[in-house]
Amino acid sequence: MVFGKKMNGAEEYVPFKYAPGMIRLDANESYADMPDEMKNKVLAEINAQAFNRYPDPASSDLCKAFADYYGLYASNVMAGNGSDELISIICSALLPRRSKILLLSPDFSVYKIYANLYEQTVVTVEKDEELNTTADAIIDAAKKNSVDLIMFSNPCNPTGQGIIASEVEKIVASVDCAVCVDEAYMEFWEENETVLPLINKYDNLVVLKTCSKAFGMAGFRLGFAVGGDNMISLFKKAKMPYNVSALTQAAGLVALKNREYLKNMTAQMISRKKKLYNSLKELESPIFKVFDTKTNFVFVKTPMAKELHAYLIKNNIVVRYTAPDYLRITAGTRGENDLLKSKLEAALGETGIH
Repeated sequence: MVFGKKMNGAEEYVPFKYAPGMIRLDANESYADMPDEMKNKVLAEINAQAFNRYPDPASSDLCKAFADYYGLYASNVMAGNGSDELISIICSALLPRRSKILLLSPDFSVYKIYANLYEQTVVTVEKDEELNTTADAIIDAAKKNSVDLIMFSNPCNPTGQGIIASEVEKIVASVDCAVCVDEAYMEFWEENETVLPLINKYDNLVVLKTCSKAFGMAGFRLGFAVGGDNMISLFKKAKMPYNVSALTQAAGLVALKNREYLKNMTAQMISRKKKLYNSLKELESPIFKVFDTKTNFVFVKTPMAKELHAYLIKNNIVVRYTAPDYLRITAGTRGENDLLKSKLEAALGETGIH
């Protein structure tokens, strides 16, 4: 019997199961829920929907609102059920089986999960000890291995590092393959090194965006693919007919039309990240290294990572552990960040982990 054999040995992505009262600093979500004023606007828009009808298959109004927000043409945008669906489409529908996908390491683990699920061949470029790589290293590996797709997050999840736009453009212009740049965290990079302005310059470029991070809408599952006319045409052929629910379309439309709310939310999260970063830098030592970050989280290297992760969970604080010796810590509220620091300080100090 062959049923299920394809999944033998496959890696499962298992989010943490939270207990009531836990402080959630592991998933890179926004620490702040929508205010009641915004929720009421969303509920009013949802209430206007016909629940017995399928949603707009093209998410036309939503894509136009997204395009207006970023200064794009709506024809260059397609909405998805989170960025995950769009990554899945790339790996399953846009590439022939056994295509070669170049990934960076470390990077967002879901890329490899989907590549393996759809039986693609993964080529990996390892980052250096400072968690960086270069455009030249990516280009050389792509050419040497004749890859069909390069996919990476920028800024990077989980490292928080970023590749400036001119270097990303160098990659796109130098390779004979598609390049997918996942900009889920770009709103937090104050210098704004987005490559969205290049989508009509290079027909091999696709940019992914999400509403789950800076826009604080993780619960709605909404992402976007942005590319040239041909790229978006391919995406539309590959997606399911009604991939974004009417409720999600309604919520996204309200959020994207309230620009000041989104910009203020993002600015607050950047401020919280900076305070978390500065706070953790005070704990830095030969066994506790804090990396610079362009995102809403801080990445830490320590030989005590696994023990610290378990210790924090015992104290109702959840951060992300990445083997063998990394912690990824999302910026939370002021109180959450302060409590996190105090627990880390105790664990790293004379009292030790207990």
